Amino acid sequence: MEETRTEDLEINPQSHRETVKAKWLFALLVFVFGTFACEEITIYEKGQELAGQVWDKDSTLFFYPEIRDTSQVVNIGFSFVHNNDYPYSNLWLFINVLSPDGHMQTDTMEFFVAEPTGEWIGKGSDNKKTVYWLYKNDVKLNAPGKFTFSVTQGMRRDALPGVRSFYLWIEKALTRETNSD
Repeated sequence: MEETRTEDLEINPQSHRETVKAKWLFALLVFVFGTFACEEITIYEKGQELAGQVWDKDSTLFFYPEIRDTSQVVNIGFSFVHNNDYPYSNLWLFINVLSPDGHMQTDTMEFFVAEPTGEWIGKGSDNKKTVYWLYKNDVKLNAPGKFTFSVTQGMRRDALPGVRSFYLWIEKALTRETNSD
């Protein structure tokens, strides 16, 4: 039977420290370049809390984003934050958008907050569930300046319970031209 011999390896403390330093420096560089390489895509995001977590049918929410660069293709969307007191699987909205040049666009939109099975859609717990909806995809806004978005709930109920807050967001669209750089 052949005897197996294990030799003790000597670790050079100086070499080990240099290796650890090099790894930390590499990690730091990756973090710094990653942070600065990532372009901010959110142009505007603003939310409004609803008093008593009830959205009254006569309560219109207003948002006033100022858009300077209209050459940018954008996505426009909403975030709806609700709890288990919200009684429906959908939400109808009346949306008016007034552009700086006076052009008015009106939409009636239905968005879903629950699956047909009754399971909530979105992120978070039952006490605070956030649903993100895309309202307009890959659009170019027609004029720079301050836009006015007015949003009213269009459900058949005067007071809509379980609504914590509502947000409007505008982000740079990740178009093919943007991704091909």
